[in-house]
Amino acid sequence: MLKKLIFKDEVKEILLEQIQRGTLKPGSRISLPNVAEKLEVSVTPIREALTQLSETGIVNYIPNRGFFVMELSTADAKEIYDLMGVLESEALQNAAYGSQQLEELQEINNNFVKATNAREMLEFDRMFHEKLIENYSNNYARGIIDQLRVRISLYDYAFWNETQKKESIEIHENIIAYLKNDDITSAVKILKHNWSIGIPFIIENFEK
Repeated sequence: MLKKLIFKDEVKEILLEQIQRGTLKPGSRISLPNVAEKLEVSVTPIREALTQLSETGIVNYIPNRGFFVMELSTADAKEIYDLMGVLESEALQNAAYGSQQLEELQEINNNFVKATNAREMLEFDRMFHEKLIENYSNNYARGIIDQLRVRISLYDYAFWNETQKKESIEIHENIIAYLKNDDITSAVKILKHNWSIGIPFIIENFEK
């Protein structure tokens, strides 16, 4: 049977999505033969994609053992969340917000309210933050933010609960309200708060 022609960039996006959605769990080994069978490709583009991902820290390569999804740790969480707070706040300060984008942010948050399971909630939360900085013109910084977002998703899927949903929805509503009033300073302040509250929550629940 002929193999599908799928290149490493496509494989990389598929693997990233599986990591981000929690299909590939933290610390789990990524079997090249299993992935190759599911995608109906050779192991070559898979190995190339995983090698690229290992350069970002999302995937770890251990000689003679293979590729593994990054492990979770409270020390890494603090660094990742702190950095995301800095970068996303900088992006918010330097992005333009028109009426259409504000309406789209509100629609995403309305759907977030209606979400009934963790996967849907986290998807809308991710969509909100992506929409929030979509007009930020620093592509290099946006690339770093995208990598951090994948790493943060692993913590989100491990520790997400209803309390976080309520807090996130309220923070989103406040951000939208501040942006509508052109109060960027207050929007940045609450966005930083959004990322800072995640760290003690993870630390508190890490060993449970």
